[in-house]
Parts: sequence; structure tokens; C-alpha cells
Amino acid sequence: MYPWSLMVEFVTHLLFSSPHLCFSEQQKKSVLSWATALGAHSVPSMYTLLRDLKEKVTSASGNIFYLNSISKAIAMDYANPLMQFSMQDYPEDGQGWMSQVHHGEKMLEGLPNILSPPCVTVGINIFFINELLQCSMKDYFIPKKFFQAKFSGTPEAEVLAPGHGVSQTEEGYAIDAELIIVLVLTFM
Repeated sequence: MYPWSLMVEFVTHLLFSSPHLCFSEQQKKSVLSWATALGAHSVPSMYTLLRDLKEKVTSASGNIFYLNSISKAIAMDYANPLMQFSMQDYPEDGQGWMSQVHHGEKMLEGLPNILSPPCVTVGINIFFINELLQCSMKDYFIPKKFFQAKFSGTPEAEVLAPGHGVSQTEEGYAIDAELIIVLVLTFM
């Protein structure tokens, strides 16, 4: 249920944030008023549903502002079972086209590595950026970031990693300075 404190808040947020049902603010208030009038227990208020997402700030001149907490909003989206499977974790190589914010050159190449997702899951294994790992061909690799791309003939995007190939020598490991792109499914 994290980040909600009560099940009724979670279920209400789940209803109001459904991608298939678009509620206006007035409709949300009406549903909550209707539930209260019917005698439902622990009906949350609109303020309760929004309080964790916003921080109230009063300026020196006395003006009141509300700042959105992006991290809490993202946590709530990932906790929502209707939303989490449609969320995009990695930038996608649109191969020249762009229809979503995660497509295109700006997110793929312009985003600093430090702002990209730090890890990827393959089966039950989790692999992190900037760590030495082994690929299925017994090669070694150090990923710098992760992204997705659709190849011809595949309906789903594949997760890839640009990074540095590493070879084992008698003196230790030698890191190739040239960036290469490796399919994440080959990680072991």
C-alpha cells in the first residue's frame, strides 16, 4: 500500500487515477460526497488524496504555493497495478521518430548517464551501470546506461546497454575505450 496510510485512500486513488476512467476534479468531489452521504466509513477527502503529493510553501510576502512532489507521484504510479505495467523505465531509440517523451535523441543521448535508470533486471538477476559483468559469450562488459529499441520483426522493444567491452589479459582486465551496444538479455 505504500505510500498510502489507509487501504481506503489506496483504493480511492486507484479509482481516480485509472487510465481508462478520466475523472474531473468536480466528479471526484461528487463521488466522495456521494460515498459520505451513503454512510460509507473512512471516506477520504480531496485534501487527503492530494496532501502527500504537494508541499505547502508560504513566501516571505505571505503568498501560499503548493509544490508537487515528483518522487511521491512516481511512487504512487508504480504502486498502482493499473499504471505500473504501462510505464516506460528506459529511454527508447525511436530511430528517427518521436511520439512519447521517452522517445528520441534528447532522452537517449542528451540525458546524462547519472540521470538514467541505474539498473536492469534480467530474470532474477539485477545488473547495475558501471559494474563489471559477464555476457553469455564469456565476454566481459561494463554498461554505462540502459535504453530500449524495437528491431524489425519484434513487436516489443528490447533493452540494450551502451558500454565498454572488457577483455581478460595476463595482467588483469583491459577496458576497451570504444563504446559498444550489447543486448541486455546476454547478461549473466
